Formats: sequence, C-alpha cells, structure tokens
Amino acid sequence: MLNRATSALNADFQLVLREHGMTLLHWRVLAFLRDADGLGVSALANITGSDQATLSRALTVMEKAGYIARHPDPIDQRVAAIRLCPAGRKQFARVLPIALQLHQCAVAGLSQQEQDTLIGLLNRIRANVLTREG
Repeated sequence: MLNRATSALNADFQLVLREHGMTLLHWRVLAFLRDADGLGVSALANITGSDQATLSRALTVMEKAGYIARHPDPIDQRVAAIRLCPAGRKQFARVLPIALQLHQCAVAGLSQQEQDTLIGLLNRIRANVLTREG
C-alpha cells in the first residue's frame, strides 16, 4: 500500500513538474537547498536519496537553467558547494502552491494527529531501510 500511495502521489506531481520543465529530483534539490543552501554533492545525494551520478546529471541541467550554481571550495577544488540562484528560488516558489495543494489532497480527511503519526511511521520505515542498507 505504501508503494501504491507513493506512486499515485508522485505520478500526479511529476505531471505538474514536467509542465514546469522539472523532474522530481530537480524539485527535491530546490527544496533542500532552499532550507540548507550550500550543500556538497555527497550530502545532497544522501538527503535526496539519489546516487551521485544521477544527481550530477540533474545538477548540470539545473545549472544550465540558472537554478543552481556550483562554487568550488577554496581549499579543496574537488569539492563544490551547491547554491540556489534567484531563478531557482522563483521556480520553487512557482511550483510550491501546486505541491501544497497536492499534499492537502493526499492528507484530506486525516486529523493533524493522524498526519503526525503517519509522518512518524514513515520516518521509522525509512530509518529501518537505511539501517538495513548501511
């Protein structure tokens, strides 16, 4: 059921994102950088749940679109901080109301306590999976 619910929600959201020239990974990157700008590729890959090669390709597309910029570390040129550009902030702000509307639709009829419980359970499932992988 978890897979079916996630697939249904992602399918709707991916249609919206496609209309805005984005993918789900692009959205995740913008969302995380909005809250924690300047992450490195490894940290961003970990937090978005993507492998570094896939993320690197997505970052190249996003950089060409003007959404993000890579800033090399002055001490270690192999490391880059990924920063959100004004165009990326605007793109995120453009899509956010639609994302929130889809979220509200998904949790319609659930009390706040039920939503909190659901989030807690999903976090435990994710932690179980990550523990098993690690």
